[in-house]
Amino acid sequence: MRKEDNTKRLFILDTNVLMHDPAALFRFQEHDIFLPMVVLEELDRGKKGMSEVARNVRQANRFLDDLMAGASQSLIEQGLVLPGLGDNAQAPGGRLFFQTRQLQAALPDLLPGNTPDNTILNVAIALQKEPDGRPVTLVSKDINLRIKATIVGIHAEDYYNDQVLEDVDLL
Repeated sequence: MRKEDNTKRLFILDTNVLMHDPAALFRFQEHDIFLPMVVLEELDRGKKGMSEVARNVRQANRFLDDLMAGASQSLIEQGLVLPGLGDNAQAPGGRLFFQTRQLQAALPDLLPGNTPDNTILNVAIALQKEPDGRPVTLVSKDINLRIKATIVGIHAEDYYNDQVLEDVDLL
């Protein structure tokens, strides 16, 4: 990810980022992460099997479950504190936010239907209109989703972190 300034950003993760790297949750330093509900639904559908993707999905689910352990509804709505990884484990991380309410924005008519990608775009548009005014970035391995995001005015980036985890306990 490239850093534009010192403003705390909100990164919306597409499902394929966690399918590619389950530890992506912990790789955004001090910035916050938002997971739309549709991402959790897609993770649920992708957990079966013995493929690397299915294993990554199960690991992402375990990370999410560990972060949620003992969290109250109030804490979930305030955002769960994300620890760093490796050398940054003690550094203050951002927060993980889940979609806990309906977020409505008007998708352009040229994006009809209720596809997961369009649902994620709808969430991104709604979050971009929130009054806090902080930068919103959609992170996806899906080039077409990134193109559509750019067309509707959402900043989008590919996810490039291909580092191997050194802590076997995380796997």
